[in-house]
Amino acid sequence: MTLSKPGTGNTPVIVRRWRYLAVIGVSLFGLAGCAVNSSTGSMQFVPLMSEAEEARVGAETHPKIVQAYGGVYDNDALGGYVAGVVARIAASSNKSVRYRTTVLDSDVVNAFALPGGYVYVTRGLLALVNDEAELAGVLGHEIGHVDARHSAQRQTAAVGTSLLGAVVGAVVGNDVVSQVLGIGQKGFLASYSRDQEYEADKLGVQTLARSGYDPSAQADFLQSMDAEMKLQARLVGAQSGGGTNWFASHPPTPDRVRAARAEARATGIAPGSGRRNREGYLRHIDGMIYGDSPAQGIVDGNSFVHPELRFSFSVPRGFRIANSSQAVMVTGPEKTIAKFDGADKPAGQAVASYLANSWARNVRIGNLSRFKLNGMNAASALARVNNYNARLVVIEYSPTRVYRFLLGTLPQVGGRYDKALQSVVESFHRISKAQAARVKPRRVKIVKVRSGQSVASLAGRMAFSSYREQRFRVLNGLGATQALRAGDRVKIVTR
Repeated sequence: MTLSKPGTGNTPVIVRRWRYLAVIGVSLFGLAGCAVNSSTGSMQFVPLMSEAEEARVGAETHPKIVQAYGGVYDNDALGGYVAGVVARIAASSNKSVRYRTTVLDSDVVNAFALPGGYVYVTRGLLALVNDEAELAGVLGHEIGHVDARHSAQRQTAAVGTSLLGAVVGAVVGNDVVSQVLGIGQKGFLASYSRDQEYEADKLGVQTLARSGYDPSAQADFLQSMDAEMKLQARLVGAQSGGGTNWFASHPPTPDRVRAARAEARATGIAPGSGRRNREGYLRHIDGMIYGDSPAQGIVDGNSFVHPELRFSFSVPRGFRIANSSQAVMVTGPEKTIAKFDGADKPAGQAVASYLANSWARNVRIGNLSRFKLNGMNAASALARVNNYNARLVVIEYSPTRVYRFLLGTLPQVGGRYDKALQSVVESFHRISKAQAARVKPRRVKIVKVRSGQSVASLAGRMAFSSYREQRFRVLNGLGATQALRAGDRVKIVTR
């Protein structure tokens, strides 16, 4: 969760009402036709939105994308390296565009491109990639979306919406209603259609081949992504007591792997004969932060700690914490939820007044009460919001800074989780400088496999309490029974 520090006077990300692409949102593209797309060579629905308009929208959206993803990852060498890979594949793409590349400080596995030459890749995705060719394949896929004008096609098909479709969680305002509407929504850009994903995969493979890379790298990364999706589903099930369909909107990845391998064979380039540059790639990600960044707060087991803003809270067993740049989400059994964020308030405003007249101004509240929480003034109230029985809690961290919990249970659940949610609130406390200094992020470390070392022995060094071997195999693109060879370089995650 990225928050401005107390007393800075900056409006925090999570309380600013963003207006994404407003000028596009009020434009109606009722006219479009079919034509041959110069990049794909196929007859398709082509929008009338000009490429100049697309570029303008990309430029307007860029700073908002960076802000929403926690900022730019502070590593010039890594950023320059990724930009170099973009330049290499862009030179072999179907359009002459000068690209601006940004490595985002986010652990979300994601990469995307905007019209106008904006390419983004998260450090979460860089951790999953295993060599330069795989990275080039991912970037070629995203540039393929731009070359094929998929964003503009999506805009034209969804009349009156923004260029990027439904921007999930984009409107996280200062009131309770908008916060509840954002609960559980994780994406930032709307999904492409199945056909568009396959088309971008095809363009990515072709770009790899023209750039001198091994075209089979595209399928290799898709296979790693499939393994990562399955692992995350297991982790969520283990921690929350249920399964997940979080990836249900994605095309079936095994099918995409097969299609990408067939496309690679069609290039006539034998697997392994093109450029891979594993050594160079691993050298650049050695030491990269893995998972949460101290600047955004760190999830450590059942606790969330923000060493820069100096606070922490914990959740009971059976609840799961998910951090994002907008807020911290806690999910529990039977769709029980808690959302945590922060905001500024006027120095003279009492915390109860802030709750009733600012945060909950559009909600009918009851049982407004004031209390002390670990030495801090606090207030709470009850409300009914979007079919949830909600409890709102505001904690005065400083005269101009508050932190907020929105706790919710479904009516049919009754009071079964009231004590659990109350314990989350009661656990919120300040931490000292010394305590903050002891909070260390996880990092990617590249190690050389020595004779006698195995997957199990190296996985034992992973900085996790569970699923160590599964995490190690997914991180390194290893199959369920694949062994290591002495001399190989592999990724582990350490503190």
